[in-house]
Amino acid sequence: MRGKKVKAVEKREHSKRNGFKFTSWSKEDHKEPIFGVAFNPYTNPVHPPVFAAVGSNRVTIYECLEDSVSVIQSYSDPCTEEIFYTVCWLYTVSPEVSVNLAVAGQRGLIRVLSPTKLHNLFTLMGCGDSINELKLHPSDSNLLLSASKDNSLRLWNLKTRRCILILGGLQGHRDEVLSCDFDLSARYVLSCGMDHSVKMWSLETDDVKNTIALSYTYNQDKPFPVLNVHFPIFSTRSIHRNYVDCVRWFGNKQWYQRRVRGLMENLLFS
Repeated sequence: MRGKKVKAVEKREHSKRNGFKFTSWSKEDHKEPIFGVAFNPYTNPVHPPVFAAVGSNRVTIYECLEDSVSVIQSYSDPCTEEIFYTVCWLYTVSPEVSVNLAVAGQRGLIRVLSPTKLHNLFTLMGCGDSINELKLHPSDSNLLLSASKDNSLRLWNLKTRRCILILGGLQGHRDEVLSCDFDLSARYVLSCGMDHSVKMWSLETDDVKNTIALSYTYNQDKPFPVLNVHFPIFSTRSIHRNYVDCVRWFGNKQWYQRRVRGLMENLLFS
């Protein structure tokens, strides 16, 4: 009996040290899996945190109150067969300052939604299959990266609404790309996927820089000359025996998770 009391005390002390407390939960009425959640990093610190969740053909925006979460808005895609997998908050300064949402999923379309204007601003098309993840460029809020089931990554210019760069091909992924991330300096991109591999791509080459710059000024009648980058600067698949479903930069190092025989292992690479 004494042992149980000691364990209970230790459990309470451990909870206090962590500083986390479960307060509430919410279940969406579509009864389908929720694949993506993202907090709004542009919320004023004096206001309650706001996050968006995607599942089925639904995008729901929540506000975190002291002991509960409250639904602020909900968007349903016109196509009932759509299943959203990923959500990303956007910040634009031109033509006006605004905070928007980019969502994508099974149909390979990127919807850019305005929580303020309450409608779909525009839709980006061009991916060959489902989109698994979206990431915003850390220093240029007009650039959005997508990871797709078509074995490639695409860089989009949201201001001019065009695809400008495709990462994939000869030495690219051999199966669907599940995750991607920019480093803080925006010089490199990491990607991983179903082919058990992790790849690093450079955005520092002259061809890439010139293509990004051209995407802002190109006004010819011909289609934009999308740059295809076939060769990553680093690639490995010798470590993993199964798919890699998440990749993130951690400072100047790469951190990613892999799922092997049902277990999640965190790996840190210099």
